Amino acid sequence: MAKSFPTVNGGDGAFNYAQNSQFQKESMSSVKAMIEEAIIEKLEVDMSSAVSLVDLGCAVGPNTFLTAQHMIEALEKKTSGLEFEVFFNDHASNDFNKLLASLPPPPLRRYHAAAVPGSFHGRLFSRARITLAHSCFAVHYLSKVPEEVTHSNEGRIHYTGAGASPHVLKGYLDQFERDMRTFLTARAEEIVKGGLMFLIIPGIGDGLAHSHSCYATLFNLIESSVLDLANEGVVGKDEIDGFNLPLYFPRVGEVREVIKENGSFSMERGELTNSRSNVSARAMINHVRAGLEGMFTRHFGESVMEKVFAKALAKADEASEEVEASLRDSSQLFYVLKRK
Repeated sequence: MAKSFPTVNGGDGAFNYAQNSQFQKESMSSVKAMIEEAIIEKLEVDMSSAVSLVDLGCAVGPNTFLTAQHMIEALEKKTSGLEFEVFFNDHASNDFNKLLASLPPPPLRRYHAAAVPGSFHGRLFSRARITLAHSCFAVHYLSKVPEEVTHSNEGRIHYTGAGASPHVLKGYLDQFERDMRTFLTARAEEIVKGGLMFLIIPGIGDGLAHSHSCYATLFNLIESSVLDLANEGVVGKDEIDGFNLPLYFPRVGEVREVIKENGSFSMERGELTNSRSNVSARAMINHVRAGLEGMFTRHFGESVMEKVFAKALAKADEASEEVEASLRDSSQLFYVLKRK
């Protein structure tokens, strides 16, 4: 079984995910019209009874509720009188209590809701149960740190640095491809013929070096903060060498090839988009912290985690113009897949 990583911060503090996910909200909003168009023009299923939707990697909201609302509004433009059920999926360690407690009340919520804990790298639903599946900023989380890089990425915590070896980069890509194959195979069983799946994945263009992406800008700030602590004697070199973030930001063609290889879905749309984010450098570091502080805490301890992100915030403030310019050029991959 794949190693389970801590999920996003679902608490009520200043760094919880709900208050630090503006970046994802902007990304979702940038493709809202394309999702509506696809539902109206491409969805070809029998909708005479309840329609089942799922948000894969839902975290704790409120973005996941906006996603459900947008898809339902598009479905109602296509067909009237429908009944809806929405499944919210994430790892079992996700704060589902917070998620369900913050559900919009009826009549604002026009659907039945259920939490579905479990990894989307395996089956979650019965065969042909799902009409629409959606995943935003989730499938770039790997099921585990690539075995190839566990002890061969010395002095680094990721692959995006300019000096990362080709071996490390290939290990991350290979793990992403394995995970995507598993993900698509599971969804092919669960999505009804003619149903749609929408994927929004932070990624880069085919010709761009990973070290030149906005994601490299962010993670280099965090990595350099960890290394500063090592130089200060707060953490040991072995602790850093044993820690790698299980994230991969794919290229357009890499995702396309796995979809083609799987063969269960037609790719109705697949492109690189830009949300033109206006999120500040400081807010983006807090966004990263909301998603990853559990991983840092489990490996280094809470006090070190706090020091890492305090340093990263200071560095982001010093280089705010560079970071924010990079974020304005942030890219994401958007796919509309139709079950054959």
